[in-house]
Amino acid sequence: MGDDARRLGRRARTGGWLAAAAALIAATVALDGTLASQVLYLVVVLGCAVAAWVGLRGRPARPGVVLIALGLSLSSLGDLVWQLLTWLGLEPDVSVADAAYLSGYVALALGLTRMAGCSAGEARARVDGWIDTVVVLVAALLVMWQFSIAATVVDESVPILTRLVWASYPALDAALVALVFRVVVAGHRRDGGALAVAVGAGCWLASDLAYLMRPDPGDAGAMLSAGWMLGAVLLVLATRATTSAGAKVAREGDAGLGRLAVSLGALLVPGSIELVNDLTDGPESPLALYGATLALVLLVFARAARLMTAEARARELVGSRARYSAALAAHSSDAVVVVDRSGRLRSDVSQLAVLLGADPGPDLPVSDLMRHAGLDPAEARTVFERALAAGGAVVSAELARQVAGEERWLGVRLVDLSDDPDVNGVVVHATDVTERKRAEQTLAHQAFHDGLTGLANRALFTDRVEQALRHDARHGDTSAVVYVDLDGFKAVNDNLGHQAGDELLRQVAERLAATVRGGDTLARLGGDEFAILVGQAGTAEEATAAGERVLVALGRPVRIGNQVVTVSGSVGVAVSDPDATSDSLVRDADIAMYAAKAAGRGRVVVFDPGMRAAVVERRELERELQGALAGGELRLVYQPVVELSGSTVVGFEALLRWHSPTLGPIAPDRFVPVAEDLDLIGEIGAWVLREACATAAEWRRRPGMRDLTMAVNVSAVQLASPDLVGQIVEALASSGLPASALVLEVTETALVRDPDAAADRLAALRALGVRLALDDFGTGYSSLSYLRQFTVDILKIDRSFISTIAGAELPPIVRGLIELGRTLDLEIVAEGIELEVQRDQLRAARCDLAQGYLFAAPLEQDEAERFLLGSAPTALGSAPTTLGSAPTTLVDAGA
Repeated sequence: MGDDARRLGRRARTGGWLAAAAALIAATVALDGTLASQVLYLVVVLGCAVAAWVGLRGRPARPGVVLIALGLSLSSLGDLVWQLLTWLGLEPDVSVADAAYLSGYVALALGLTRMAGCSAGEARARVDGWIDTVVVLVAALLVMWQFSIAATVVDESVPILTRLVWASYPALDAALVALVFRVVVAGHRRDGGALAVAVGAGCWLASDLAYLMRPDPGDAGAMLSAGWMLGAVLLVLATRATTSAGAKVAREGDAGLGRLAVSLGALLVPGSIELVNDLTDGPESPLALYGATLALVLLVFARAARLMTAEARARELVGSRARYSAALAAHSSDAVVVVDRSGRLRSDVSQLAVLLGADPGPDLPVSDLMRHAGLDPAEARTVFERALAAGGAVVSAELARQVAGEERWLGVRLVDLSDDPDVNGVVVHATDVTERKRAEQTLAHQAFHDGLTGLANRALFTDRVEQALRHDARHGDTSAVVYVDLDGFKAVNDNLGHQAGDELLRQVAERLAATVRGGDTLARLGGDEFAILVGQAGTAEEATAAGERVLVALGRPVRIGNQVVTVSGSVGVAVSDPDATSDSLVRDADIAMYAAKAAGRGRVVVFDPGMRAAVVERRELERELQGALAGGELRLVYQPVVELSGSTVVGFEALLRWHSPTLGPIAPDRFVPVAEDLDLIGEIGAWVLREACATAAEWRRRPGMRDLTMAVNVSAVQLASPDLVGQIVEALASSGLPASALVLEVTETALVRDPDAAADRLAALRALGVRLALDDFGTGYSSLSYLRQFTVDILKIDRSFISTIAGAELPPIVRGLIELGRTLDLEIVAEGIELEVQRDQLRAARCDLAQGYLFAAPLEQDEAERFLLGSAPTALGSAPTTLGSAPTTLVDAGA
């Protein structure tokens, strides 16, 4: 708003100034011949000089504008001197006023030259412009010579200095004529500054010529004064409008025809002057006419030669560009043709025929060309009609075509340029986009398929489930999702490497694909999780049957290189209901799969709504367990192992406990499987080993305790881990506990998962010097072959057998287990002794060691220390009440 206001203010001031100048000029003309007229004249011209410099103050001005203001000031000074001499009665032929006048003309000429030199055109065009200017100068000088200069120069009655001064005026006027022409031609048509300069200088020229040719030398005339004053006013406007002169100039050659007409018309000037001389009997100047004619002919010839050279260069440029375009088209994979609105070709079809792989023929119609190229003419016609209806907008399409049984694609862009006289048709740009389309198809396949197995991925599977549910809603059918998670896959990755794991997943995918019906969808959802969409499942039994087929397929061993591995699967099944969504159906199947894992793995479980609470509970348990070790929430308790013959403590079994600040006490049989699934059992097991070994080493330093042992449970997951041996070595080294004082307890279940690997791992552990105990013997496979295959030192009888001892006779199964251990020269440990009769009968059967509530419950570390010192809160031989019911030892806990 501030800039607009300032511009409006300047325009208002300029308008007021022009109105005042116009009034003064009118008054000067009206008062012609009076002193007032002379004074007003001086006021106008001197005021214009002052206004020119005031307008330049504080604004960027170019040299050309400064020279114009200087010329205007010198001319005004000449007017002032001349008028003063006239008032003093002194009217010399030549005076100081003439020096000011001529200097003003020179300054004005230099300013015009400077402005003309600011043309933005090329150097060649500027040379042409100056040639045209010289042509005008020669013609104007000839006219001035004929009608003014010649008579003045040859008049010997006038002093030579006076003649030179008087001749300088028309000569400078001729120069001004040429420079005004140059400024007008080189200037922008809308440049007000250039126009003001031209008109202002023109007013001066007209007044000067009228002054030279006036019939009465003593009379200047009111109109002549008006012309000089008007010229001064316009030159002031030029200095204001062109303070940035040259910034708006146009390129040379904008008025090419007009300039050419002026150059050629100048050749008529000598002949016209000769004609006037003949008609008026004027003085002849043959030498001047010949010289001017020769100069004009040479200048026009130079101009014409340059025009011919420029035309030749333009033709060469056009030809070069045409050859360039032809070369690009010849080696381009695209084709451009023009077709009229009726579908007839208007341009060469060979390029399009090459692109389409068709024989163009001399007069092959477009429809036949498309048909030979494998395109559908009807589809192409539809696209063409869309372009006709688009009204000049670009229409794009991709057309499929069959070439030798192979699908290819043609990309086309059409635009209707029928209204363009240079085109007069529909421009069709065609290119082969087959490679791009194939790349897009590949990317689309990768976006919706698993890169390892080639099966559908989660995104595609979710979309298929949504489609199936929509179909069910319309037809009253049901669908089911069978969720499969591999059991034991992590062990394959850890033991054989990720390449073996990838190969296992590929083979599993092939086996699962063989169990899927044709209309069902098999997907890999990530990791070792797969899912099957059973469409139109009908009943849960049919979906369950699909899950059973999966288990059968996974039950066969898998060969990976030279290794044979066995994996199982936990399968969850969810059947849709009217309210099911794709997310809820997959989630319910996932919940059922977790229930299958919790139930023992290798089985199929159908989703039940009550499972959701268990899943929520497990999720909360997983979240809390993530930070349990770092938060110091885990601890060890120690249950004594006593010698039955003397009831002395010979060792302890370390048991893991967790008390969550949020969930409270959590039993090991709940959180240990979760730790295994979360891959936390290795870290927790290593901590248990360090803590147990450090505690045992500290106790063994006490008097009479140097033979004390510490038993630690090792889960199946730990036994399969290659880190177990290193963790034991580190725990023994950091604590200083002898290897013989550490007892590692493993279960039958942990051994039979991979017997060969388990045998190798047990051999490595025995090589360290640690002792091995077979825990819960008799509750699992109870195969004697395992006792031969796995060399152990201790056989532990499970509490489930000990609890059968209630009378005077020892149950045969217990007696048999004790005798088996003695036959194999194994140390026997009975678990879960709570009654004296159990202790007495086991002692009578010569069982070596025992542990149970009859002797002590699992104790905190300080309680265990007091127990060792004989000050335990519960004396040996009486059943304690601490911790309530029989304790749960850490089975498969890795601790």
